[in-house]
Amino acid sequence: LCLISSAFSSEGNVVVGRRAVRRVMSSWSWRVVVALASVASATVYFEETFDNGIGERWQASEWKGDSMGEWVWTAGEWFTDAAKAKGMQASEDMRFHATSAKMDEVATTVGKDLIVQFTVKHEKKDYAFCGGGYIKILPGTVDAKAFGGDTPYAIMFGPDLCGYDVSRIHVIFEHGGDNLLKDDEIKLDYADKDEFTHLYTLVVKADGTYEVFFDQKSKASGALEDGWAFPKKEIQDPEVSKPEDWVDTKRIPDPEAVKPEGYDDIPAEIPDPEAEQPEDWDAEEDGEWEPPMIDNPDYKGEWKAPMIDNPD
Repeated sequence: LCLISSAFSSEGNVVVGRRAVRRVMSSWSWRVVVALASVASATVYFEETFDNGIGERWQASEWKGDSMGEWVWTAGEWFTDAAKAKGMQASEDMRFHATSAKMDEVATTVGKDLIVQFTVKHEKKDYAFCGGGYIKILPGTVDAKAFGGDTPYAIMFGPDLCGYDVSRIHVIFEHGGDNLLKDDEIKLDYADKDEFTHLYTLVVKADGTYEVFFDQKSKASGALEDGWAFPKKEIQDPEVSKPEDWVDTKRIPDPEAVKPEGYDDIPAEIPDPEAEQPEDWDAEEDGEWEPPMIDNPDYKGEWKAPMIDNPD
């Protein structure tokens, strides 16, 4: 992992390549930390608080030429402490914004937990608000001047918010040239979509599990192979074929069962034993009285041998 980056259209979408119809937010307050942790300790490989400005560390992309917007160092339109609230802001309407920063040293996640954490503020949230706040971790060497929406990345992480319908946290991993979205969405409550600063944390553990936090509250966790289309730890042996004498039937009729004697003589219906001849019944006029027929409770239908587990 050698680069960490942010890329927005003026809507705030990380996947650059979309233009904003109108401006819906103005301030992105970034506080970024990337760390790798072993059992005993953690090493911070990238940390950015913007306390002293954007500086030369961040290199703005020239991907879209004259259509690129400027990143500015600001606390936004409102804040508690201006010095502490300053961050990097996508400042211009109808422009693409993309920037990246290189890690100070090469890092590897082999045998270690990976932690990606940052804060972002969508300052001008309203009912028509749509915006993302993603951050990307880029593997290998990347041309910062050409960095854009099609640049390969290892992880993309952050909020995706739009009106009433979309409120989720994206976690996308690259594997084998494909960008793998999570099988099910990591939902945010509607109350989470506001104009305040929020802390997003992704933990990818060495044992193949993960956890996503929103303001230090867990939103999703589990095994990576269960949440994304990663290869499974175990697969069916392609060299093994089904035996010719394999039996798929789990249960069979009991071959030793015998139909009870007289079973077929049991009628399906019998005269109702509780029926009584009406007092005004006239045998000469009405004929011989017969009780109505009812279902025979002893009748079990066509006899079938009971089912047993197939010994084969």
